[in-house]
Amino acid sequence: MEKINKIMKSIATLGNIGYLPAPGTMGTLAALPIAFVLHFLCVPYQIGSIIIASCMSYLIIKKALPFFASSDPSQIILDEVMGCCVTLCGIQCSWQAWIAGFIIFRIFDIFKPFGIKQVEKLPGAWGILLDDVVAGLCAHMIVRYFF
Repeated sequence: MEKINKIMKSIATLGNIGYLPAPGTMGTLAALPIAFVLHFLCVPYQIGSIIIASCMSYLIIKKALPFFASSDPSQIILDEVMGCCVTLCGIQCSWQAWIAGFIIFRIFDIFKPFGIKQVEKLPGAWGILLDDVVAGLCAHMIVRYFF
């Protein structure tokens, strides 16, 4: 069981990526290839894949949390991957749209406007994951409007 929990920690931190400087930004960068692969699916399959991956991410983050002293450790970046995928879901694959999505998502993830800060206060893995999903939804709406 201990081995499984260590694997969950490794997935939640994307290996060593979560330990790099600016881990949230690094996690969002790491999400771009995943979002690119999802782009080849039709939008309903993209949404379904993101929902399933988000549920799995919740379970992984929940298992990884005991390895950290903080209730929202910056090393856990699987939530940024989910938020970025939500941002880019169904968005045209152009470098302009994706750079805009990346930047807007990071702004929402860092500053947490529009009640995102309240979502972050949810206990445990819920708050860690859902604030990024909500930030991704907000960023998605802005990117969708302009692109």
